[in-house]
Amino acid sequence: MRAIRKQRSVQPPAGTLSLASAGRTVPVDVALRLPDVMLLVIEDACARIAEADWRLRRPSWRRPRARLRWYRERRQLRAKTARVRALAKEYLDR
Repeated sequence: MRAIRKQRSVQPPAGTLSLASAGRTVPVDVALRLPDVMLLVIEDACARIAEADWRLRRPSWRRPRARLRWYRERRQLRAKTARVRALAKEYLDR
């Protein structure tokens, strides 16, 4: 019998918000002061929620057309994540 490892939840430090798409964190006070950064935090959250929803709607392999549409949607989600990553670099590296 193999031991099952518990996956630890990686929480951002207190007082910060996680930008998972960009692999960064942002202090809460900065997000509250700068509207562009707050918009970035919201866009990141929306991208993560959309990806979680996408994973739950995986069609059966018996439905090839639905599966093709599902994969196309993944490309769109990846483009959105790339856009959030680029915006994070632009806003946070100023």
